[in-house]
Amino acid sequence: MKSTQRQAAAAAGLLVLVLMGAPAIAAAQPRQGPEQRGGPAGPDTKGMLVATFKSDDRQLGVQAADAVRRRLQDEYTMKQLNVISKRGIDATLEQSGYKPDSALSASDLMELGKQVRADYVLDGSASKTAEGVKVEVRMLLRRGQTTYAQPFAPVTSKNVGDAAKEIHRSIAEALKSMPGIVSCENNIRAQKYDVAVSDARTVLTTYPASTLGKLCMLQAFTQSKAAPDSIIRVAKDILANDPGSIIALGYLADAYNAKGAKESAIETMVKLWRADPSNASLAEGIIQALGQSGAPDKALPIIDDMLKDNPGDPKMLSTKWKLLLPAKRYKEAIAVGEEWVKVDTAAANLDFFNRMAAAAALDSNPQLSMQYMARGVRKYPKDADLQLQYANALYKAGQLQQALTAAQTVIALNPKSTSAYTILLVTQTQTNQLDSAMATAQKAMAAGVDKQTVADVLVAVLAPAMKKAQETKTRDDWTEALKTAQTVDAIAPSFTTKFYIGVASFSIASDIATSLQATVADIQKSTKNATPANKAKACEQAKQVEDNLATTSIAMPAGAKMDTNTAGQIMGAVQQYGEYIANVKKAFCK
Repeated sequence: MKSTQRQAAAAAGLLVLVLMGAPAIAAAQPRQGPEQRGGPAGPDTKGMLVATFKSDDRQLGVQAADAVRRRLQDEYTMKQLNVISKRGIDATLEQSGYKPDSALSASDLMELGKQVRADYVLDGSASKTAEGVKVEVRMLLRRGQTTYAQPFAPVTSKNVGDAAKEIHRSIAEALKSMPGIVSCENNIRAQKYDVAVSDARTVLTTYPASTLGKLCMLQAFTQSKAAPDSIIRVAKDILANDPGSIIALGYLADAYNAKGAKESAIETMVKLWRADPSNASLAEGIIQALGQSGAPDKALPIIDDMLKDNPGDPKMLSTKWKLLLPAKRYKEAIAVGEEWVKVDTAAANLDFFNRMAAAAALDSNPQLSMQYMARGVRKYPKDADLQLQYANALYKAGQLQQALTAAQTVIALNPKSTSAYTILLVTQTQTNQLDSAMATAQKAMAAGVDKQTVADVLVAVLAPAMKKAQETKTRDDWTEALKTAQTVDAIAPSFTTKFYIGVASFSIASDIATSLQATVADIQKSTKNATPANKAKACEQAKQVEDNLATTSIAMPAGAKMDTNTAGQIMGAVQQYGEYIANVKKAFCK
């Protein structure tokens, strides 16, 4: 990103005044005239433009400028300082479509100064006071595309003539310091930054009010990569006398950023924009800087002002949208985003749909979020990431069948998508597609999905079966739970599956043991009941108990990690059952 100083410097050279018929204009701007003695001007003589000052009273603005111009013409010969004649100024203005004595903006004054070959331009204003008049003047000069300003102390006098005398004294001091300023500038170009700083200090010793000297020192410090505090000190000194100095504000903002003083940098950037709100190039640079600095709320008023002059501008709408999102103003961001893609349909790309969906979700509007994802999926059906977001949103919304389809689409696009397999497995288990879930689990692991991830998902298959068996306590339901646990364990073993196997097999063994006890009691009741069939039944039941307890004994030590207390109780009961089963087998399994 360009520094805010470079943005400010480029912006300061904006050409607002459009001059037509260049050859005719050049002929209308002689450097000499009867209004100033000692002509003609030499080839190296500097020119000064004094055009009409700004004023609520148009006539006062004309009179004040005329008085200052006449004073300068009286004080200097044309060879010392060529003060552009009023005749030359008016002729140039008329050729450019302006009325004579027009009060121009600073940027227009600089363009007029270029046309009349003025090295220095006076930008002034005049107003009436109880004492007489107040005149404020600053001297402008251009270096490349950058305009520098030397403000002078406001003058309050009985009339414009007296004010002009005071203003001349300030201008004379500034002009005397210009050789030192030029030397400072030359040394900066030669990268002799220490010498340039020394030149600036000399200027300030002889003319302490020299803003131009401070600006040259500021530039030398910046280009020599001096400590931010040194730059900040000089910039603040300049702004104390010239609060609207775009150059000083730009350097100050950069120094604050370099120092890490984010809040001060943001405050300075906003001042920078307020100093020149009509400069679109400057505003765009500041908006970008503010957006990146984490202060979108402070950038939004600037973009709103720009949009007033350029409603529907797609670039500005895009910028505003991108500022509203980090500002967490989601409803506004959604509205601006829709306005943007209406004027720029190409903007409705993947990033747009993703960010709009996220904005809607953060605004607690999941339905709208899904709508943006659905729009994105329709336009970009082969984008696996967007499809995955859509599948996840559908699952969270309880639209399981649609989520299942979307997850399958993702897997077709990206066979190694762990997240898609997870959604697919969970959805299949929740829709009782257990066989499909088992098949999906095997495919997932074959595709490289982590076994633990698959195991964690498949635990969801076990939970309902275990819950049902615990509630009904029937052998059939415990048998179904055991079967499910063993199936999942075969695919993705874990301490959870081992624990469920141990609980289910022990519960089956316990239920069969209850039936076995009844069978044995029946046999022992009378010799009539001690039939071979009953004895065989007791033997078979004992073996079933033994087999299930063996399953429990193998699984439960590994499953104890899930619930140590329950595992310990079950293993203690297994031992108690062991002797009883051995005796039953000895009695009936011959």
